[in-house]
Amino acid sequence: MHKYNHWGYILTSPFVLGFLLFSAFPFLYSLYLTFTDWDMFNPPRWIGAANWIQVVQEAPFWYSLRNIVYFALLFVPLQTFFALIAAYVLNQSIRAKGLYRVLYFLPVVTPWIAGGLLWKWLLDSNFGLLNLIAGYVGFGPYKFLDNPHWWVVIASIAVANVWKGVGSSMVILLAGMQNISKEIYEAAEMDGCPKWKMFTNIVIPLVSPMVYMVLILSTISAFHAFDVFLVMLDSPATVKDQLLTTNILIYRDAFMTFKMGPASTTAWLLFILILGITLLQRMMEKRWVHYE
Repeated sequence: MHKYNHWGYILTSPFVLGFLLFSAFPFLYSLYLTFTDWDMFNPPRWIGAANWIQVVQEAPFWYSLRNIVYFALLFVPLQTFFALIAAYVLNQSIRAKGLYRVLYFLPVVTPWIAGGLLWKWLLDSNFGLLNLIAGYVGFGPYKFLDNPHWWVVIASIAVANVWKGVGSSMVILLAGMQNISKEIYEAAEMDGCPKWKMFTNIVIPLVSPMVYMVLILSTISAFHAFDVFLVMLDSPATVKDQLLTTNILIYRDAFMTFKMGPASTTAWLLFILILGITLLQRMMEKRWVHYE
């Protein structure tokens, strides 16, 4: 058997080399860059912890952190809630169930360029469809993306992101609901359990592992949000500091002002934040997630 062992190394080497070259090395090199001054043209110059001190002392970083946390607090619960409702409805015996599943999942495969332009038109303060409808019923017009209040702008983008991502979460939750035994539903119906109690007391506890996974994935997705802001806001060079997110700030520092040290530092601070939130969610898992 030993003479065949080399085939294992040969067949796994592409993956191992790819991981080392395109994941492990950039990951560690970015940590090194946080302690250097590098403009992508001249060799990196070691400056110690100056980048870390500079980033946490500048207002744009705290603006971006505030905005992305607010964005996540809106996006994660909304997406999880609507995905849970959609999955439960589509798990029932209704007509054209396959068509509805396709329609719910269609935004997931829609490019953000098309989806972002669509939402920019919907939310336009002058010609947007939402303001047109609001005008017919005697409300508005409202400013969404050009509102002077940062929280209105971020909330508008969060709603668009929910539309984009609810389909993928719905598929995960739907898969969990379809694994629930029909005997459980039949027993609940024989006991006269209302539909809403069946949903809250049976379905949600049994799919809580799927809900937990959706929360983890949605949280990471929220803190990684970049293309939605890139499309729905102006150019990264002209975005106001009050509307910055961490990824827009990283992009601006790295590829527009060529400050790779601060950009890498912001990326690592974001990584630490995501890691901390994920560990907190992991600690809370045993309190509400039921695996049996």
